[in-house]
Amino acid sequence: MARIRKILSSYSLIGLIRYLRIRLMGKELLVTGSCRCCGNCCRKINLQGAQGWLRSVKDFKEVVADYPEYERFQIIGKDDQGYLQLSCSWLDAAGLCRDHENRFSLCKNFPDKTLHFCGGALPSGCGYRISEVRPFSRYLADEVKGQRKK
Repeated sequence: MARIRKILSSYSLIGLIRYLRIRLMGKELLVTGSCRCCGNCCRKINLQGAQGWLRSVKDFKEVVADYPEYERFQIIGKDDQGYLQLSCSWLDAAGLCRDHENRFSLCKNFPDKTLHFCGGALPSGCGYRISEVRPFSRYLADEVKGQRKK
């Protein structure tokens, strides 16, 4: 039940549909590619708080109260789903992080698969790709079953 509550608070309607489709089809998400150092992922950021994806200035202020280092993010508007979009103020003129070695785990782990389930998309020009794929273990299991029948 707690897992269901977490999914409902973390996923958008689009994301929930994506999640259910992946589960029903027996697929999983695969992240491929590499960073092109364009900085686009730092210019339109969605953050999660205790109650899910941030939708209001109040929600953002609560996150900053708990994590003062998040003051580096500035609210730039909302996306199509009503989630706050933020931009990192630590980008230099070339679009690179001024403190790349000490960047947040949020930044180090980009793109996280949850992006797909919040209804989001990778920024334009991003070198990464998130794909829905059939896991190798399923192919292997099918092959083993086929060998048993012979």
